[in-house]
Amino acid sequence: MSNKVFVHCPACGFGFVHMVENSGKSAGGVGGAAAGATLGAKAGLLGGPAGALLGAAAGGIIGAVTGKNFGDKFDRPRCPGCGVKFQLPEGLG
Repeated sequence: MSNKVFVHCPACGFGFVHMVENSGKSAGGVGGAAAGATLGAKAGLLGGPAGALLGAAAGGIIGAVTGKNFGDKFDRPRCPGCGVKFQLPEGLG
C-alpha cells in the first residue's frame, strides 16, 4: 500500500508530493534472505549437515538485513527540481 506525503528537498527546498512505497525494501529483504541462505548453506557443507543448517540460518539473516538496506535506496524520494535522492524524515515512512 502506498501513501502520499508532502516533502521538501533538503538540498534545494523544493516541495513535492511523494508516493511512499516499501516494494524495494520488501523485495530486497526477501531476495537477500534467499541468496544469503543459499550461499551460507553451501559454505556450511564443509561442516556437514549441521554446518549447512547453521550456514543457511546465519546467511539468511545477514542477507535479509543487507537486502533490506539496499532495497531501501530504491524507495527514497528523488527531487524533481534538482534530482537529489534523500531519505524521508522520521514519521513519514
